[in-house]
Amino acid sequence: MPAKLDKVVKPRWAAKVLGIDYADLPKLDRPWTKRDVRSLRDSRPGWLTEARRRHATRVQQANESRAAELDAELARLGYDAPDLGTVDQAALYIDGALTHLTTVTRCSEDEADRAAWRRWRKSMAAEEDYADDEDAW
Repeated sequence: MPAKLDKVVKPRWAAKVLGIDYADLPKLDRPWTKRDVRSLRDSRPGWLTEARRRHATRVQQANESRAAELDAELARLGYDAPDLGTVDQAALYIDGALTHLTTVTRCSEDEADRAAWRRWRKSMAAEEDYADDEDAW
């Protein structure tokens, strides 16, 4: 019976576990194994560190781009009220904006929630504090 570390893995899985883009994963003359992945994680060669930095930069840029798209979509839909820091704004206005955003853009609820936190941080925090106070009773 082969050892657990000798299990063959898909290259895309190896890249994901290593925290790099698939294109940066070296090509082997044999299939990738869990042992190969662990060995690279433990040894931390310079190329892996650089590949991780590039990957992190690309992910950050993609996240910022998506955030800008959702923010622009909220503005286009007419949700441009300033952050009042009130529970009422969060419960009435922002909840409607999130529903509208997920319906129009088909973004996930998590993405919409992050967009609301970026745009209306004080009101979102006020609603969260209010919910925590209600839970305490």
